[in-house]
Amino acid sequence: MENNMENTTGAPQGGSADIAWLAQRCCTLHDKGLRLTPHQLDVMQQEADRQLNAGDEDALRNLIEHLLNQLGMAEPEWVREPSSDALPMIALLPGIGCRLVYGRTDQGDWLLEGSEGGQRIVHIPEESLFTTVSPPAGEKTEAPSAFAVFKEALASRKSVFVQAGLASCLCNLFALATSFYSLQVYDRVIPTRGVQTLIVLTVGVFLLVAFDLIIKTARSLIMETFVKGADREISHRIFRRLLRIRMDQFPASVGTLSSQIRSYETIRAFASSATLYVAIDAPFGILFLLVIMAIAGPIVALVALVFFVLSLAIGLIFRRRIEQHTKKSAAYTNMKLGLLVDAVGGAESIKTTGASWQMLNRWDHLNRLAVEDEAKTRHYSELSSYLAGFMQQISYVLLVGTGAYLTTTTTDLTTGGIIACSILSGRVLAPIGMLPGLIVQWGHAKIALENLERVFVLERDNHAITRPINPDAIKGQYRVAGLRFAYRDRDESVAIEKLQIEPGEKVGILGMVGAGKSTLLKLLAGLYKPQQGQVLLDGLDMQHISRLVLSERLGYLPQNIHLFAGTVRDNLLLGCTGVTEAEVLAACEATGLMELIAGNPKGLDLAIAEGGAGVSGGQKQLIALTRLLLSRPDVWLLDEPTASMDESHEQRVLAALKRAVTPEQTLVLVTHKPVLLGLVERLIILTPAGIAMDGPRDAVIARLRGGAPAQRPAAVPQPGAAPPQVPAIVSVQGGIRQ
Repeated sequence: MENNMENTTGAPQGGSADIAWLAQRCCTLHDKGLRLTPHQLDVMQQEADRQLNAGDEDALRNLIEHLLNQLGMAEPEWVREPSSDALPMIALLPGIGCRLVYGRTDQGDWLLEGSEGGQRIVHIPEESLFTTVSPPAGEKTEAPSAFAVFKEALASRKSVFVQAGLASCLCNLFALATSFYSLQVYDRVIPTRGVQTLIVLTVGVFLLVAFDLIIKTARSLIMETFVKGADREISHRIFRRLLRIRMDQFPASVGTLSSQIRSYETIRAFASSATLYVAIDAPFGILFLLVIMAIAGPIVALVALVFFVLSLAIGLIFRRRIEQHTKKSAAYTNMKLGLLVDAVGGAESIKTTGASWQMLNRWDHLNRLAVEDEAKTRHYSELSSYLAGFMQQISYVLLVGTGAYLTTTTTDLTTGGIIACSILSGRVLAPIGMLPGLIVQWGHAKIALENLERVFVLERDNHAITRPINPDAIKGQYRVAGLRFAYRDRDESVAIEKLQIEPGEKVGILGMVGAGKSTLLKLLAGLYKPQQGQVLLDGLDMQHISRLVLSERLGYLPQNIHLFAGTVRDNLLLGCTGVTEAEVLAACEATGLMELIAGNPKGLDLAIAEGGAGVSGGQKQLIALTRLLLSRPDVWLLDEPTASMDESHEQRVLAALKRAVTPEQTLVLVTHKPVLLGLVERLIILTPAGIAMDGPRDAVIARLRGGAPAQRPAAVPQPGAAPPQVPAIVSVQGGIRQ
């Protein structure tokens, strides 16, 4: 469509549809995983209708600025003319509305896109406004490794290191002042009785010492700013990476993983201290050697140089041993933390089984190994420090002795020169004295980096997919073909050659323990990736669909409910946006959770401990189910949703699910309770070898009983009606028997 627009005036026109279209279009412009939830889009569209109907001239501009802020994009800067090198740009065109400028032809026409399609204009209307669609401000791209995270964090703060480096240079230069002061006092002031000169020199040195204190304080503040900023960025990026790890990639030991993640502080501390040491302090040791040579000649300088090299060699000799024991100590410490987390989580089992002595023995064993290696690390570190101090003292004695010999036998060195050189010799060897501690830090940092790299090699959600697909809606059509999945060091858990679930189907999955029911549900939720075969959702590979979309549109309820530290309200609203208090209370009433809320003085603010400690299993399931109702998913994936509930609560939940799951929504239900089969119309009997039975619910039940299959599915029983009777089923070499 082509337009030769005449210049017009007036406020930009356009409806809420333009805002909704622009919101979705902006999400696709940059590879940042941006997305607004359907509820956010609804709220934004309602606000657009309200403001535009009020006749506010700046309404459209304000709405666009609010939209970009919601997406976390950079603050818009409005200009009067579009620029080819700033495309794509959002345009506010008087009399037209908002458009997206995405290109320009060779003839000079501007190419626009709107909610109704493409458009070309020749003349830009007067009073038009344009702003660049900038990517989210301050958001870093996904780093390929832990090393890259630290490298980028340090590189982005190189100005801090420049400032701290300049401060360190000044501090080292000021250190020359005391040696030169001694040289002048002993060689000039005392022989000539120059009191005035002494006063001037002393005042000057006092000023330099004061400046040195100020500069060191400033350097400390600069490094404090660096530590705060780097810690925030590094911890954010590492924790974000942790949250994006695909569920089947998570290590078995939670405690070890926690210790690995936490160790980033060791790397950051070493990176900051080592940078200043290598770049500033060590080179100044060479400078001080040159100053000694200039004052006392090569013989005296050679004494300091020899001991400088010897001290450095001692530190490097102990480096390997310190690093080896540091690595072992870190490994045992990680295992201790894993055992600690395991013991706290399983304290009830430990007490009821009387396994306290076994856990204590394991703890003592790991603690003994960790302490032994820590002691060896400390021993070699202290021995290295002692030898470095010994070298420093011997160097001082020999330097003074050599200087005294030269003073008494030649005229090349004065008493002031000896004193100045003895002061400088300490500055030469001081960086070497820091080496043992630096080696220990290096050992810890190296192990911490190796541990973090193990986390970064784990596959993420949408692994290897540059731009995940963000479908606007999920219909709930599943296609499974050639599916194979097994946990680490275990036999195959799920093997399904073919499975199809159509949109709106209500499917129940039955099977014995270990048949792979829960694993299949996790695969359908996109939490696991098949090791072979495919799981397609609406014709798309689930690994290609954005995890944000799957989390938003798939309502997955696991068998083991985990609640987070906070309140009941916090757990109910986990991941939900724009939910009103009335909606929360209505959902609680529907599931029966209101009894818990009404029976406690704190109501929705009832505190919940980590993992849901202090709340019964049935109450955990009620909270999780209520949260699921509030999330309003398109597909329901339920794993034993009422396993821990009594009959009365189960009936209420059954009624709530019956009302919540609409005919067009897909339901996949794993259960061993016959009463829940009233929610489904199709049954799948799953075994470790694959699908043993699949068909209409009543037909499958009839086959399990040994009777004739039904001709067609019977009507789904209403909640409260007598549930279909299902015989006990057990797996026999991939088959089913009564």
